[in-house]
Amino acid sequence: MKKSKTLTLHIILAALAIAGVMGITAEAKSLYTLVHTHQEEKEAVTVEGKTISSDLFGNMYYYAVLKAGEELKVTHLAADGALTEVTLEEFDQLDIGDTIEIAKTDSAENKAYRSAKNKSIFFIALYAIGLIHYISFLIACKRRIKGWDWLAWPIAYTIQLLFFGVLAAILIYGYSSMGKLVYNAAQSYTGAQHETEAIITDKDEDINGGRYETNYHYIAFMYKDADGNTIHMSKEVRPSVYANCTSATTIGFPQDEPFRVHTNGLTLSDIIFYGTKLVPELITLFLTGMLILIMRYMFRNYDTWKQRWKKKKQSREQSKRDRKKHRLKKKNRRRYEKSRSKRAK
Repeated sequence: MKKSKTLTLHIILAALAIAGVMGITAEAKSLYTLVHTHQEEKEAVTVEGKTISSDLFGNMYYYAVLKAGEELKVTHLAADGALTEVTLEEFDQLDIGDTIEIAKTDSAENKAYRSAKNKSIFFIALYAIGLIHYISFLIACKRRIKGWDWLAWPIAYTIQLLFFGVLAAILIYGYSSMGKLVYNAAQSYTGAQHETEAIITDKDEDINGGRYETNYHYIAFMYKDADGNTIHMSKEVRPSVYANCTSATTIGFPQDEPFRVHTNGLTLSDIIFYGTKLVPELITLFLTGMLILIMRYMFRNYDTWKQRWKKKKQSREQSKRDRKKHRLKKKNRRRYEKSRSKRAK
């Protein structure tokens, strides 16, 4: 009875898994076609100005201003549709009064595209449930169903591969982020420096209390580069800089890199503030240290691990031989009892 229930469940889940794979394949093809054939509806707009947004560590984003006066605000406080992101090359070539084409985000065609895209992603996730259930069922039953022991090693290797794959992705992301920090710092503080007064046009701060406190301080300002060109920028700054900014502040930048703006002066509270902002990088260093210790331990105890693995392998093989002998004895006993019962009749 129990075997029949297991077999029925196996057939149902296998059918769901096959249907899920077919559904995922169909939706993936549909999504691929949708993404590669979609063309966003464009509209022509006039450039009213330019502004730059910079985070605390110098990563910059460039915007064309589509509504006059919005360049004076902190970028995330600008009105809807007032800014559109452009590349650095486009930013350098743009002048006030130029006409550019941007995606019309509120068009019916774009709304239908986003709706169809989200629907395909939802169905892919839904179809994956059947496949996940079937795999979970195989894992749970692999020891109880004859001939399914081969699943143990693939599952174990897959879990290990996923673990180290996720760890590698985290480390790659962490070290690429650290590389950007070092590069931005080198670009900002090397070469002939130019100091000037920046006029504060807007300020904003976001104080997030709680267990994991994360605070953000922004100032919007305008300044002139070494050639006298006016530049508008919105930048995240340290708490001490934000507190001391009233109508103007002193900034510095390399003469040949006028967008690499930095402020001078560093307090103890600023160092602590930087520590709260560098949590991903600190986690990366911690994981690297742990990985080095684990690898060192594994290589140091390689011979011991090898001997244990051999013993386990020998034990498994002996166990298989014992089970085979036991089944053979049981089979011979049944034959003997059957033959005795026939003779008795």
